Amino acid sequence: MTFKEKRTLHEYPLGAHRWALLLLTVLAVILASYEFQLAPVLPYLLPFLHLSKLGYGYFVSAALLISAISAFFGGPLADRYGRVVIIDACLAVVTAMVFSNLFIVGLKSFLFVRITMSVVAGLMAGAGAALVRDMSPRLSRALAFGLLTIGPIGANFLAAWIAGVTLPIYQTWTSQMWIMGFLGIGMYIPVLLYLKDLSPELRMRIYKSEAAAMEAEGRAIVAAEIPGSAREAFLALLKHFEPWLLVWPFTISLSLYIAIQAFGPLIFTESFHYTPGEAAAMCSWFWAGNILALAIVGYVSDSLQIRKPISVLGTIMVCMVLVWWIPTFGEALPRATMRIVATTLGCCLAILTVPWAAQYSESLEEISPALQATGWAFYGLATRGYLAISVPIMVIVAGKYGWPTWMKFSLGAYIFFGIAMCFTRPGRTTARAAARKPETKPQPATA
Repeated sequence: MTFKEKRTLHEYPLGAHRWALLLLTVLAVILASYEFQLAPVLPYLLPFLHLSKLGYGYFVSAALLISAISAFFGGPLADRYGRVVIIDACLAVVTAMVFSNLFIVGLKSFLFVRITMSVVAGLMAGAGAALVRDMSPRLSRALAFGLLTIGPIGANFLAAWIAGVTLPIYQTWTSQMWIMGFLGIGMYIPVLLYLKDLSPELRMRIYKSEAAAMEAEGRAIVAAEIPGSAREAFLALLKHFEPWLLVWPFTISLSLYIAIQAFGPLIFTESFHYTPGEAAAMCSWFWAGNILALAIVGYVSDSLQIRKPISVLGTIMVCMVLVWWIPTFGEALPRATMRIVATTLGCCLAILTVPWAAQYSESLEEISPALQATGWAFYGLATRGYLAISVPIMVIVAGKYGWPTWMKFSLGAYIFFGIAMCFTRPGRTTARAAARKPETKPQPATA
């Protein structure tokens, strides 16, 4: 048997085995996100590179744009050849390249190393989310995506927390690269050894629960229906309106998320006069609140089998927090108050995001289970493309008008997202089954 065959399951995993695979997928996403963390070291890195905030914004845009192009090809590859082979290969390259950051001597070497890493990151943009869908029946879909979201959020928290503890000691950005590199190796080993993929036949099925096997669809989908090229995959997906309605409003709502992820420590140092260590620690409270709510929201959404109303509720809560927080910029807020605000805002974002992710995954299933990674690659392409455009604008706006102006734009983006969510249709597998009348009586399938 080849290495790929040994890593492929031909029977649907159940119970503890399935949850173990889900947690390994989360670990892979944490690793993929953690290795790209630069925000905690920006106060040290930008002077070292003699790079302005606007220049750094242009770099982030270029890296995101290149990553978006890479995602266009990576998603269909994961749909056709499997998720795990893409994840393993890309994580190996990224983990090795973290150590190459130690050889950065100036702007040119920095651009070469980080943009190369961005290309690799784009290739696995859709594989992780698609693998989570493969391993999660619909009755536990929101909880699974809540765990998946812990990946990038957990990476943000991990980077901010480690920087908050170690930067006051070492006071160099290279110290964080050493920590990221060795910690990345430790996280990569169990992913490489134990993470497995489903066979193409299993990936094509829609499961309601572990006990219910595949839902009655009218006819079984075969692996031959997988699009043969990236162009065919995206054409099959984007002729439907629902992916557009779910992806673009959510993408625009990420304006606040990317501001805190990319510039969070700078926001706290410039607007609230914290030291770099204090600013990194304050960001960790935001990410900790987000992590705390992710699994809880996923469990509630699955128990009630409700997606859209919970996401809209989270949007309203985010808007309420922003309405209170924005006028306080520039004031010397007590540290305890800021910790409460940051934690609450992180929790509210989780309430918004987790049900949205489950609803988007279920909507992709209704179009075709063969397009999961392509659908998530479309999301990755959209977010990277939007952020590539918005990040320089954000830096210019923040530099000219202050960070509160960008926060007001983010508030408007959340209002737009909440309105758009009201027009989406929660996933219904039965609707897809009715649209496909079989010519012959289908054979029952089990898992």
